[in-house]
Amino acid sequence: MRHFRRAGFYGLALAAVWVVLGWSYDATFHFAPLLVAAVVPLGVALAGEPPPFPRRLAGAAAGAALALAATTALALGGRLDGPSLLPAGGAVAEAVAFSLAGAAVGLVLGLARRRDG
Repeated sequence: MRHFRRAGFYGLALAAVWVVLGWSYDATFHFAPLLVAAVVPLGVALAGEPPPFPRRLAGAAAGAALALAATTALALGGRLDGPSLLPAGGAVAEAVAFSLAGAAVGLVLGLARRRDG
């Protein structure tokens, strides 16, 4: 459980950096939600002994929740008005899609870790 809290702290810190940068600059940080969402499941999977699947899944859900919370804060503040890398939707849709994709990528990469270390 200690590793889960530490990974969550890293995700929270990265989300806070994204929100501060998003609030300070008029730039769109396209891959920030992907990184925020992926760092938690990767941190859970790579720290210490390989955890059971439910804990890895909880890490992916926590990473997605952190990224979506930061997306909500930036969207409500009108700070996600820039261009999007996706062919449809704006920067908010991109941030939501990248948040979910980051959680999935973090989970899959974490699952790729072999059980024997």
